Amino acid sequence: MLASLLMAAALPQAASADGRYGYNYGHESVVRCESIDERSRYCPADTRGGVALVNQRSRAACIPGRTWGFDRGGIWVAHGCRGEFAVGGPRYRDDRRHGRGYDRGYGYGPRARVVRCESQDNRSRFCRVPGGVREVDLQRVISRADCHYGYSWGFRRDGIWVDRGCRADFVVF
Repeated sequence: MLASLLMAAALPQAASADGRYGYNYGHESVVRCESIDERSRYCPADTRGGVALVNQRSRAACIPGRTWGFDRGGIWVAHGCRGEFAVGGPRYRDDRRHGRGYDRGYGYGPRARVVRCESQDNRSRFCRVPGGVREVDLQRVISRADCHYGYSWGFRRDGIWVDRGCRADFVVF
């Protein structure tokens, strides 16, 4: 009886981890990644074929680049975002710029750069970006502190600013 209960409890996790139960949305697998108690979490995954949020499991907003994102090694979530993410499939490109230089997965095209900018000791810092900035996406939060656009990070034409302990990697266009 106990073994049956344990097996039943494990089935939803197995389904969310690899999509073997038929809801992988045309992707190789589905990964569940959850920010618990507003904390950031990193979930290792093969993201080369792209990432799509296919099922939001939280009341907190899941906003690409703000409360979730991905890099070559996995998916990150923050600020209470909990969801199921389809990874590794040919049908999805997680970008708003179709035709503007993004490619599927983690490549950002020839004009994009990744810039790390870090607020040390909760102090404001400005990271100048040679060549200027047209647009910035938050790629990955590396601090325990939250990174909220307009509050603890933002950008101007000549660079990115961070404050209040926000440390992150940014994709600059």
